[in-house]
Amino acid sequence: MKFKRTIVLVLVTMMSFSFSACTKAGSEDISSDASTQSQSEQNQKVDFEAEEIAQRFVSDFVNRDYESLLSKYSYSEDMKALFSRETMEEVSGQIEKSYGLSTRISGVKIQERAEFLIVTIGVAFPDAALAYNVVFSYDGKLSGFNYNEIASIESFFGVALEGATEIEVTFGDEDFLIEGTLSVPNQNKDSYPVAILIHGSGRHDRDQPIYGNKPFRDITEGLIKNGIAVLRYDKRTMTHNQKYTDITLLNNLTIYDEVIDDAVYAVEFLKKHEAIDQNSIFIIGHSLGGNQAPRIAEISSDVAGIAILAGNVTPMQDMIVTQYEYLLGIDGSYSDKDNEQLDTIRKAVALINSTQLTLETDPSETLGLSPKYWMDIRAYDPIQVAQSLDRPILILQGGRDYQVTTDELEKWKNGLGDKASYKLYEDLNHLFIKGEGPSVPAEYTKAGKVSNEMIEDLASWLLSNIK
Repeated sequence: MKFKRTIVLVLVTMMSFSFSACTKAGSEDISSDASTQSQSEQNQKVDFEAEEIAQRFVSDFVNRDYESLLSKYSYSEDMKALFSRETMEEVSGQIEKSYGLSTRISGVKIQERAEFLIVTIGVAFPDAALAYNVVFSYDGKLSGFNYNEIASIESFFGVALEGATEIEVTFGDEDFLIEGTLSVPNQNKDSYPVAILIHGSGRHDRDQPIYGNKPFRDITEGLIKNGIAVLRYDKRTMTHNQKYTDITLLNNLTIYDEVIDDAVYAVEFLKKHEAIDQNSIFIIGHSLGGNQAPRIAEISSDVAGIAILAGNVTPMQDMIVTQYEYLLGIDGSYSDKDNEQLDTIRKAVALINSTQLTLETDPSETLGLSPKYWMDIRAYDPIQVAQSLDRPILILQGGRDYQVTTDELEKWKNGLGDKASYKLYEDLNHLFIKGEGPSVPAEYTKAGKVSNEMIEDLASWLLSNIK
């Protein structure tokens, strides 16, 4: 993929960059240019085949073609001073002593940082695998090279999406930086429409995995085939989980911290990405992400449209009661223990919905979340906000969804009428995976794929609403 773009990572401050080499004997940091660049330097245009150059470079290094390494690449001044033939021979020898001779070169990851572009290439050995990191400054010069041990090529790089270049990106608040993957179709176009995937509740990575299923990856794969780029990212509450052990921070957590702010940061990031049509940035929210999608579009006028996948209208706290009533009653009756648990949940929700809820209320009385979080959820009306939008809305629902039932689809229809488009898939569950009979939690443990029909409908709607 050709990188010719102005790189600006919104609200990301990287004062310097350095690699840490693997601590295993034989690993060594060959070079790293850790110089700080000014903002004007970071924003300069670059035009070079980063992935192709990195692959050639790693191939030459693995094959010990030192003449090519010294003569065919453009290096930064610091790199020139450190990257000698003697250094290369020494490190190559250490790698061979520790790992043996390489068996194949496979796998590519691209990461964009404020000051550097990093292309990681996988190299397999008889009983090990290494990730070789080739670092470029945005003027196209090779500014660093190192390696680290990885579990395997397959686990580190994953299975590449067919027909796409996947770029590792970072964006967001500098205290809560978000990492994600921007998947761009390989269709030789100047720019592409893009969908930002917004998670449901809970701590999720960019694929929103539920047991072995990866619904966000399935959706990405389908949209890529239709010429639509996709940004999926690790949720803040997963990436920065340790920070939220701080009681003060946890007690001030709101839905803005959990969902909204990072979605808005994602929009701002994509607006400045040359691979993206800045007039065709869409939000696709699942479950809680769908519920909050109108809010995201309300805040960001750059959102071209929103798709709500199994999104609830009913406030989340009331949905919790309904879900537990369903789950505990699957066998047809409630035990004394079930009734006790339901009573506890109902009392907590009654408090959340009452005027007795204050900022001083103990979170242990409100399902473990702070009063501040619930006050914000309680005050939000997704229908009212969606009604105020002047952009297209699509609402999709699975007929077998017990978490967000078809009643929610009817509420969207009653509230929005002709303002939105709707579709019900009778045999799909909450993950939009096909099944039979009443849906139960154990169903999620079975391997499945998100419905191709749903993805094609989603892609068709998105493409029909490109400005």
